[in-house]
Amino acid sequence: MKQIVSTTEEHILELSKTMRQADKDEVWASNHKNPYDALRQGWLLSPETFTGLLDGHVVCIFGVAQNSLLSEDGVPWLLTSDLIHKAAYTFLRVNKVYVNEIRKKYKKLENYVDCRNKMAIRWLSWLGFEMDKPQPYGPDNVMFRRFEYRRP
Repeated sequence: MKQIVSTTEEHILELSKTMRQADKDEVWASNHKNPYDALRQGWLLSPETFTGLLDGHVVCIFGVAQNSLLSEDGVPWLLTSDLIHKAAYTFLRVNKVYVNEIRKKYKKLENYVDCRNKMAIRWLSWLGFEMDKPQPYGPDNVMFRRFEYRRP
């Protein structure tokens, strides 16, 4: 990833067309959203969203949605294109810096990950999120794992 920038509508449009299949499957299984709607919702619910670019193309978009304006809890999310495989090393290194900064802003970070999304589970574990055992989640009761980080 050569560049991290603030997310624009153009980034959302591009990633909605190039999203990794595992991420498409996850947003559908979690709440029956298509890629564009899932990205747009995350963008609108998050105070800040960031786009990772490689040679001008969207690798990922990520942010933290807030439960409410008064809440100290956040819902971290990340959606990727297949370009993530070309930028994996840089992505991991840079992403850990962003996650450490995000952890300072929120008392608790929590979300769910589709058990079929093995790459996302490895990434979340590497970042130090605690993972629950698989449980049915979403409208179709697909197996997901809740992940969480609580600030000490």
